[in-house]
Amino acid sequence: MNSISKLVPPLLAGLVLISQTVMADTAPLGDRLERASRLSTRAAQSPLTDVQRVGDRAVMVGANGHILSRGVSSTEQADVPVDLLLTAVHFVDDKNGWAVGHDGAILNSTDGGLTWKLQLDGRAISQMMIAWAEAEVARLEQVSASANGDEAVSAALDDANFALDDATAGAEPGPSRPLLDIWFRNANEGWAVGAYGMVLHTRDAGHSWDFVSGLDNPQRLHLNAVLGLTDGSLVVAGEGGRLYRQVEGHWQPVQTLTDASLYKLMELADGRLLALGFGGTLFQSDDRGANWQTIATPSKANLYGGTQLADGSVVLTGQGGVVLHGLRPDQLRIWEGAGKSAWLGAAALPGERLVLVGSSGLRVLTVSEFREQLK
Repeated sequence: MNSISKLVPPLLAGLVLISQTVMADTAPLGDRLERASRLSTRAAQSPLTDVQRVGDRAVMVGANGHILSRGVSSTEQADVPVDLLLTAVHFVDDKNGWAVGHDGAILNSTDGGLTWKLQLDGRAISQMMIAWAEAEVARLEQVSASANGDEAVSAALDDANFALDDATAGAEPGPSRPLLDIWFRNANEGWAVGAYGMVLHTRDAGHSWDFVSGLDNPQRLHLNAVLGLTDGSLVVAGEGGRLYRQVEGHWQPVQTLTDASLYKLMELADGRLLALGFGGTLFQSDDRGANWQTIATPSKANLYGGTQLADGSVVLTGQGGVVLHGLRPDQLRIWEGAGKSAWLGAAALPGERLVLVGSSGLRVLTVSEFREQLK
């Protein structure tokens, strides 16, 4: 069994596909947090999970702790203090960025991705969850004592006791708690989300983190994507088509857009919001996520990532080598490059270049070359 599938049963956002290509790693879990990622001449051909434009470069993350930076013509590998699957990266400017991954790892760079340091891991997250659950059980026990058998209070206390048992059991194997996405509003405030309903929040650039418990997610479904919008609201999407919005600091009632899991959120330049996921699922919102419309796509391939090009057109990446492109989300055409490997993310760079990352690594195309191969 490979290292990814040992950690999380059917992971989301296409990471299952990557797990099929990552070599087995029999070292104890904790060792991956304590050993540096190995430098490799083949890092650009190894599985990569996410990419973002940072200045004139693309910074991407992937398996074995690989973090790469692609310039005009060369790709450089950064020194990274952990050797595990990294799942997402986000920079708020040309200097300050964060990456997350398995074993609850959160990494930070303050020099544009050249160097990285570990800020948090699954051991600390487990202790954070246990402390929260213990406090919640104690609070609800006091409420229950004077609630005269109130069923809602009893149910909340049962949930809190389950959360405490779950957090305690989760701490026993060591540093687990896979994180799947991260987003920062500025150089200080940010959120990370992950498997089993995990939400973390920081106000001090990641030096300290808090466990967030306000989402209506008693089943602890996986949370795959987090995105802040230009109006200051926050959106989280995940398993079972669930979508959560935080407006003016308050979580709104959960929305279920579909039974299919949602893997990615994108805000376009004109303020439209996209949610994409399993089986070609694509939704669009024109009002910051309050209401959604289904968009038909020309492929049933799972959609995992995307970007917007300089001309405003949209690129969406997916399963089986499928990439979709269109001037509007409802006018998408299929691009099928060589091979059938999953494309998990895309970024547009200066000089009309398009960067794709996925289970077979990195590919760089000119936008004109890409458009010529559209069906």
